[in-house]
Amino acid sequence: MLDRAVHDRPTAMPPAQLNDLRILRRLARDYLGRRKGALAVAVVCMVVAAAMNGLIAWMLGPVVKQIFLQRNLQMIIGLPLAVIAIVVVRALATFWQETTLTGIAERVVSDVQRDMLASQIRLDIAAFSDVHSGELVSKFLYDATLLRGSITRSIPTLGTQFLTLIAMAGVMIYDDWQLAVISVVLLPPVAWVTGTLGRSLKKSSQRSMEETSSLSRTLSEALAGRRIIKAYNLEAHAVENADVRIQARLRYILRAVRSRAAAVPATDLIGGVAIALTFAFAGYQTLHGQLTIDKFTSFVGAMLLAQQPVRMLSQLWTILAEGSAAANRIFVVIDQHPKIVDTPGTRPLLVAAAAIRFDNVSFGYHADAIALDRVTLDIPAGKKVALVGPSGAGKSTIFNILLRFYDCDFGTVTIDGQDIAHVTLESLRNNIALVTQESILFDESVADNIALGRKGATREEIIEAARNAAADGFIRELPDGYETRVGEGALKLSGGQRQRLAIARAMLRNAPILLLDEATSALDTESERQVQDALARLMTGKTTIVIAHRLSTVLDADRIYVMDRGRVVEAGTHAELLARKGLYARLYQHDFRDEQDEEPMAIGA
Repeated sequence: MLDRAVHDRPTAMPPAQLNDLRILRRLARDYLGRRKGALAVAVVCMVVAAAMNGLIAWMLGPVVKQIFLQRNLQMIIGLPLAVIAIVVVRALATFWQETTLTGIAERVVSDVQRDMLASQIRLDIAAFSDVHSGELVSKFLYDATLLRGSITRSIPTLGTQFLTLIAMAGVMIYDDWQLAVISVVLLPPVAWVTGTLGRSLKKSSQRSMEETSSLSRTLSEALAGRRIIKAYNLEAHAVENADVRIQARLRYILRAVRSRAAAVPATDLIGGVAIALTFAFAGYQTLHGQLTIDKFTSFVGAMLLAQQPVRMLSQLWTILAEGSAAANRIFVVIDQHPKIVDTPGTRPLLVAAAAIRFDNVSFGYHADAIALDRVTLDIPAGKKVALVGPSGAGKSTIFNILLRFYDCDFGTVTIDGQDIAHVTLESLRNNIALVTQESILFDESVADNIALGRKGATREEIIEAARNAAADGFIRELPDGYETRVGEGALKLSGGQRQRLAIARAMLRNAPILLLDEATSALDTESERQVQDALARLMTGKTTIVIAHRLSTVLDADRIYVMDRGRVVEAGTHAELLARKGLYARLYQHDFRDEQDEEPMAIGA
């Protein structure tokens, strides 16, 4: 039954990939739609810039006619001034268009990055653990950058260049509709070529993004494990692993570069054929008196100016293909949802005494790995209970279930008679303080790290918590005291200092339930004596569950549960368990015998 239940437990599966049309609709609805005013300004600027481009092409005719043919001296000054005015208006419109669209793109990417992080942070521990941090960082930075580039390039291309092409087509039709027909008849081949290149580019871009994620994972692991790499002389091995990923990524990037680069030459080639046919027919018309020089000049000017919009539009599909691939990977991340959530009808946890009970609880992380097997625990209110046992016995899993990092497969867990599956996650976790063996600190100030224990804590409360954790002394000796940044991974602090800050954070939280997972394992003997006194004060009146780590902790526990292979095999006080001469007694003999002088115990996690 348990194997089947674990196997059937729902996990956060990656959402299905979206097609290009759905991606564009979603971007427009969820992100671009919030900025309709800015988009309207950009569209107006595009229309103005396109109109000015059309005017420049149209004015070639009057310039040739008035200045070169009729030698109208008044127009020698007037027409150049008009051209300058047109260019100034176009420059202003282009400037506002670029700044507006770039601002929109940056805000869209900021929103996307926020939504990606929010989605991943809210995932269950199981699902979140399946995502390598390097891969997430790659999507957060690299894919988001590609999306930004796609937005900033595709909207102006689709807007300004398309409108400019329409304006040039209008001038060409106005000058000679027959020549205009010859010029546009080759546009379908352009569309076919760019579509083919776009599909190839999208595939290459997708693969290059995947390889970028792999490279990010490799680099992340190499940097995180640099001490081991140096200790075991693995520098060459680390570089070789990274180089494999770099070369794989390079292959797909070069394929994308070739597809992207082929769009413009292919368009120019087809455009050159169109120009040649146009010149041939224009020559025929001129010989028969059907086309004047001013009309021909204006037409050719418009046709040549139209080449740039056609070239840009030929790249539109490749731009959209690259952006679509990036957006698809981003939305897959955003669309992941946690499975452990507040269900309709859940209520806040009301803690009166903080009595905890595990009733016949079974759980497995995987179908073939049972972590807890029909575990029953009674943890009276205000008492201290210790969990001991070999590594892998299931002790840390008890904490994971109580905090609802995972939901049990069978049985129930209650706090003051309230099933934790039916209370809100926020209220449950607000009533629990956790101190782990691995003290987690963020690259912020010392005060900020302690303040994470409770929102809105005052400076005085932060300092008091530090004093209770025997941390105030070393904090004041730091370069900037409580404002000292602890650095990445808090590597600027010793292991004992990091642990005391984590304990101070738990003290500040002052929750009715306290979970200590090897909480003093990183401390030296002197520091441990200081912290044990602080922990004794902290535990007063609180329900405390301790994963046994030192003899002193085990000795004064109100009850000790001995776990082995996911089951509770013994329970009682220290003296009672020693008298039974069972597993606890053997652990004591092997692991605690040398702890009479307060040296660290090594029962396991």
